[in-house]
Amino acid sequence: MLEFENTSQTAHRYTRLQIVLHWLVVILIAEQWFTSKAIPRTHSPFLPPSKTDLLMHMAHNYAGMVIGLLMTVRLGLWILNPRQVDAGRRSWQSKTASTVHWALYLSVLGQASTGFVSSYLWQGAVPFHQMFWNLTLTLVTLHVLAAAYHLVRGDDVVRKMVPWPSKQ
Repeated sequence: MLEFENTSQTAHRYTRLQIVLHWLVVILIAEQWFTSKAIPRTHSPFLPPSKTDLLMHMAHNYAGMVIGLLMTVRLGLWILNPRQVDAGRRSWQSKTASTVHWALYLSVLGQASTGFVSSYLWQGAVPFHQMFWNLTLTLVTLHVLAAAYHLVRGDDVVRKMVPWPSKQ
């Protein structure tokens, strides 16, 4: 979780469903990275694609659609289960965390959307899909670095996104 505020002041915990959806998306994004390597080989005009490459390409497409669906559900849950923070007292770190979260949601949704469009409707969307992938990787890196910071710091921020209850 990308937050820098003192968590003793913000005791918000995500629902179990939000936590499960978060980690499912993490796993699927890792799968996307792995399966994306087969896509250029399936579109090569010089060599016929292998059955493995075709299977990986299909897994990439369907997993991308699942990511889009899960992210839509996550966004809806986030809107329905907002953090209660006094907007006038939010720190620059909290504002940055919120901005990165929204950008990450929009980037992943943009990537899923352009992936669908480029696979089924218009191949001209491929550069936009690749742009969203690069943006998503950058935002994920920031997100992971912030989580590592909080893990080292020993505050409760990371504990709010793990599926098991924290011991206090």
